Amino acid sequence: MKAGRDGRDRMAKKINIISNQKGASIIAVIAIMLILAVMGAALVSLVTTGSDISVNQLQSEQAFNVAEGGMEFESRSLAENLDWYRSTTNPIQVTATNLGSGSFTVNTYLPATMVRNRIPTPAANSIRVYSATLFPTAGNRYLQIEDDIAASAEFVQYTGIAGDTFTGVARDVTIGGIKGAAGAQAHERGSRVYPVTTLLTALATLGSPCAPAPSASFDITYHPVFLSAGTIDMWIDNAGGGFEEITYTGSSITGATMTLQGVTRCVNLTSSAHAAGDPVTSILVDGASPDFEAEAVSTGTVSGTTGATRVVKKTTQR
Repeated sequence: MKAGRDGRDRMAKKINIISNQKGASIIAVIAIMLILAVMGAALVSLVTTGSDISVNQLQSEQAFNVAEGGMEFESRSLAENLDWYRSTTNPIQVTATNLGSGSFTVNTYLPATMVRNRIPTPAANSIRVYSATLFPTAGNRYLQIEDDIAASAEFVQYTGIAGDTFTGVARDVTIGGIKGAAGAQAHERGSRVYPVTTLLTALATLGSPCAPAPSASFDITYHPVFLSAGTIDMWIDNAGGGFEEITYTGSSITGATMTLQGVTRCVNLTSSAHAAGDPVTSILVDGASPDFEAEAVSTGTVSGTTGATRVVKKTTQR
């Protein structure tokens, strides 16, 4: 009897061991399945992320190419237009135009305009131009009419803008101790009209021949008509003692301050000291062609899963 009971006990223990082993195997299988599921999800996520990055990069490159195409389109348009400053809009706009897999828009900003109606007498107190859109109605409300302060050009100040007309004009004003040599003059239709702002950072005279600029940047009072990259001019004195032409490759704006960056001074090989408060004009006055300047901003857009936008800027002279 005892032997029989011992046999049954050993058989029961074997059954329990086998049952425990089956339970452990099931747990191990479940754990392995969970690990494989996590690894699979991670792999899918990596593949998806990599695919999204590839798509984003492709669409970004496409958008850049479209923006470049828009710039080429506008460059050709500017080359065919012989009188940029006669535009009645500023900026000159190219509406959305399809190109390849996307579309581009272009805004071309002009740093000057032109007299639309002849200014017949020095007493005229209004000036009609082709476009006064970006000129300020408060703050720095100065203009330079015509190119050469040493000849027939003059500084004027206005108090308001009515459509395309500057109103409340004061003629032959002095800015920072500098004014036109000839006083108030009559100006013909088509005479150029430039925005004028003031220097905030005093500039020292450079060596002779002109040495590199002592600093890569300086500040002027912000003016919305000035290009983000381009050319400016600063007059030396009232007697027409000359001017200094300065180029800059970029700018930043903080409040009422515009910082010109990548500055090259005395482009026309003339250098002088300039005091804070002296007039600054967005003008090409080196006595030779080119005479006009514009800054085109082309935006390329590609639609798709994520979409992409790229912007290209270029300053052009003619």
